[in-house]
Amino acid sequence: MTAATFVGGVAVATPAAAQTTEDPQDETTNLPEADVGPAPAPAQAEAPTAQADIVVTGSRAAVNGFSAPSPTLVVGSELVDQQSAATIAQVLYQVPAFRATRSPSANAINFSSPGQAMADLRGLGPQRTLVLVNGSRVVPSAASVNASAPVTTDLNVIPTLMVNRVEIVTGGASAQYGSDAVSGVVNILLHRRMEGLRLTAQAGIAEAGDNFNYRLGAIGGFDFADGRGHFVASVEYNDSKGVDDIYARDWGREEWMIVSNSAFATNGLPANIVAPNVHNNVGAGGVILGPVGFALRGFTFNDDGSVRRFDSGSLNNGTYQIGGEGRTSTVGISLVPPVRRFTSYARLEYEFSEALTASVEGGYAETRGILSGGIARFNSQVISRDNAYLPAAVRAAMDAQGLTSFTLAKTFYDMGNARFEASNDTPHLMVAVEGDLGGSWHYDAHYSWGENRFRNDITNNLLGANIAFAVDAVVDPATGRIVCRAALAGNPAAAGCVPINPFGPNATTPEAQAYVNGSGWSTSLYTQDAAAVNVRGEPFSTWAGPVSIAFGGEHRRETQRVEADPVSGNRGFALVGNVGTFRGAFDVTEGYVEAIVPLARDLPFARALDLNGAIRYADYSTVGGQTNWKVGAVYEPVDGLRLRVTRSRDIRAPAIYELFGPGSVLVNLITVNGISARVPQNVTVGNPDLDPEKGDTFTAGMVIEPRGIPNLRASIDYYEIDLDSAITSISAGTIGSLCTLGQTQFCDYITFNGAGVPVSVTAPQQNIGSLRTNGIDAVLNYRLPLGGGASLSAALSGTYVFHSYVNSGAPGSVDIDRSGENGQANAGAVPRFRGNASLTYADTLFSLTGQVVFVSSGTIDNSYNTAPALTITDNDVPAIAYVNLYSTINITPDAELSFTVNNLFDTDPPVVPYPVFITPTNGVYYDKIGRAFQVGVNLRF
Repeated sequence: MTAATFVGGVAVATPAAAQTTEDPQDETTNLPEADVGPAPAPAQAEAPTAQADIVVTGSRAAVNGFSAPSPTLVVGSELVDQQSAATIAQVLYQVPAFRATRSPSANAINFSSPGQAMADLRGLGPQRTLVLVNGSRVVPSAASVNASAPVTTDLNVIPTLMVNRVEIVTGGASAQYGSDAVSGVVNILLHRRMEGLRLTAQAGIAEAGDNFNYRLGAIGGFDFADGRGHFVASVEYNDSKGVDDIYARDWGREEWMIVSNSAFATNGLPANIVAPNVHNNVGAGGVILGPVGFALRGFTFNDDGSVRRFDSGSLNNGTYQIGGEGRTSTVGISLVPPVRRFTSYARLEYEFSEALTASVEGGYAETRGILSGGIARFNSQVISRDNAYLPAAVRAAMDAQGLTSFTLAKTFYDMGNARFEASNDTPHLMVAVEGDLGGSWHYDAHYSWGENRFRNDITNNLLGANIAFAVDAVVDPATGRIVCRAALAGNPAAAGCVPINPFGPNATTPEAQAYVNGSGWSTSLYTQDAAAVNVRGEPFSTWAGPVSIAFGGEHRRETQRVEADPVSGNRGFALVGNVGTFRGAFDVTEGYVEAIVPLARDLPFARALDLNGAIRYADYSTVGGQTNWKVGAVYEPVDGLRLRVTRSRDIRAPAIYELFGPGSVLVNLITVNGISARVPQNVTVGNPDLDPEKGDTFTAGMVIEPRGIPNLRASIDYYEIDLDSAITSISAGTIGSLCTLGQTQFCDYITFNGAGVPVSVTAPQQNIGSLRTNGIDAVLNYRLPLGGGASLSAALSGTYVFHSYVNSGAPGSVDIDRSGENGQANAGAVPRFRGNASLTYADTLFSLTGQVVFVSSGTIDNSYNTAPALTITDNDVPAIAYVNLYSTINITPDAELSFTVNNLFDTDPPVVPYPVFITPTNGVYYDKIGRAFQVGVNLRF
């Protein structure tokens, strides 16, 4: 019997004749039968070999015939091939339980690491999903600005061609696998052996003519020493050119955004307005903001320096305006950033005896993500009357009113966008041994090392000090030349200053642009060393069968060192890119025991009953001793019906940056005791006194396999996760409000000047947040043989979320249910329902799959319309369905062509604006590319 495969309800049917060429790891005897679909695997180059031992993700103690009590999904390599997926992430994101929280399409404004792709089960955050490769930890990706990029595995480092299958536990599993498995585990199993060579080439493009991408890859292997030795290796390269900005799409050119209306109490409009044609309120020519009463207030500058009234549209809130002149601040910002990726991997194994098989494996992965970022601007710059570039008409108007200065706001569209190029280089190596100890006992042990070498290079990024010097330009009375006032005064910090003309949309010179914009870099070196040993066996039997146990230990040390150029390190950039340097480390020693105890077999109303339990103790150098546990049961009352239940306590130990990081600084508005000010805030600074996050998980469900309907399998599972002591931070606005209410401990986070005006906010990360979510996962797979090697397969899957309660932990805060919230502004926000359905016809020469991916209707933000200050014109997000087609043609037994159409009906994403990222939709769930085509060829030798 071959391994059956599905992904979130996407079943794959392929020729039955191909069943004999699978990798032995695909055998179903060790798979969690509850969630393995009936479709046979496709033709592959692997030769049939002897059965290999497999550790199932759901249980370390599992043996043949055991069904893990934890709901476990299985994704096979044939699905990756069928969809021509460049990375395993592309396939996993179709599973309804996953949220594409961090991916190139979802987070185009992720300047810290735009190429990242991370696994996020249940929307609890990628840092709470543990990713393993062959049952072992992988060195995580760690950007230099960790506060905006969680430390966890980047799925880009996984060699796609090497993927045999992926096992996904959709429930807590820290007792078996350690910290971070709060929402689940993704165990990626790679091919251990194969014969021959397989070459892959594919290319694709969007119908709009952009997002061109191509992929080249090879995988090969051979046996030696009469089959006792095995070698397999792969190499891949893929390049995706991305999409320029929102103006590359019709829906983007509509410029939808949310505009706040501060005068909602008097003008009769809601406090928030969702509208098209929303522009940056700061014009390209510069806008005079004040003072109040100045005759030219609200005027802008033309190319020739003359002035005219700026068209501020129908509503201007000081940041955005509806209508009027200008464009959004997203001009030139990547809608989908370009990403280049290279992976290589090799594994050598030799069986010395049944008691000893040794292996060494390793590889190197490299990812480059390039983001065209923000445009330089200043919101309120003081311009003096003697500014050398000031048009005479403006100076005359100032003189007429006795003014010596005014304030100017300007967006420097003429200087272009900042550019961020982030690279992740990840070498890794593992040496392992395994073998039989006699009887039913088996052992495995390994040592692994890995490094993540992150670097972010920033160019054309506005320098705060330089722009202030350059704008303040005066005439040197000695030479008659225009110079910077600070340089004329002999300020050493202004040496080399080049004055800049801010008056007009195209007034800056290349020399001035070069002076006010700078380049910077930051690096992060993250190292992981781990050694582990596991033993499993069957020491005795009960009346119902053998008892299985597994026990083992692990020691792991992780270190991180972040460095940056002097400008970044001293927070000298006016936009983003400032990085604080730090070093940190931790080590942990762990031990665990797991047992499976059969209590009944082949009895009336008890075909099988098994208990499963595990406990793990971990001693961290940072947070001390921690205990995790898990208990579960599988009960089969009659043939074809299996019931399962689990309960677990899971933890996530704080990451290095959460303990020791300097945080990142942003400028935000704070109001304290009625005094408002825009101040630098750092609310992500590390806290060495943090405790681990604690999660309690409960799952219960059933699997139905009617004996009268072959090839039909269905499962439904309820889950509930309660995460306490979540590591989070409190915003500057909340800190100001709590200080005003007399909670003095929050006033301690604020620095005031002598006049009582707040000048900065610094607050550490704290164990104060909570997340509670519950819902249902359902899966149905059916395969109908049609004769002559043909079959028809159907698959359905979905996740329905009852509640997703989030609490920031700030005093006075209340739980907010984020279920049914389709926006991306808030943690824990998830659609009420996501579904995936497919229908596949396959015969010995041809296969065709139609797939529908569905996202239910919802809201932009569940907080809207709950208070007068939170009213909004339209909080509704419509339901969306995407249709994809996948097809293959077997030209010869060793040559296959593939053709894919994604988003067949070119469905536009719904309007789901997010003002922080200045984006009109949510790429986490919605396709921003449109109809796209992919062709490929696979050759086997």
